[in-house]
Amino acid sequence: AEGVAGGGGGHTVGPGAVERIIQAQALHNMALVFSNNLNRYKEALAHEKKAYAIYRLVLGESHTFTVNSSHFLRRFTEQAVDQSTKQRKFDIDQNLIAAASGRMHLTKGKLPVEAATNGMDSSEGLNGLTAEKKKKKKKKAGK
Repeated sequence: AEGVAGGGGGHTVGPGAVERIIQAQALHNMALVFSNNLNRYKEALAHEKKAYAIYRLVLGESHTFTVNSSHFLRRFTEQAVDQSTKQRKFDIDQNLIAAASGRMHLTKGKLPVEAATNGMDSSEGLNGLTAEKKKKKKKKAGK
């Protein structure tokens, strides 16, 4: 099998490497689809990491494909972090809205969680059941 000339320092790869480069290119193309068409940046990043690893192993760090892949890794990382940050802020806002409306309660050191609010009155606040209701609940559980 014939070697493939690369785009960085005249690096030539041997037999079997061509298939690995094709695999890397397919992974890179999948990363582009996840990023550009689906806005699924974590998946794009995972595919590009695999492509980069292959390019680096087969072609070396200075090859054009490897360098381009490293640029995409930075881009997908930034996009994934940005998307994750925005989603987290949205989730927190939604939980705070729900907590304020009485559908959820806040727990010390944790994000809001679904509360068992049936039968709770406003005097119980955001802390859950009163001591009296807790005692009644324990009694029922013990029977």
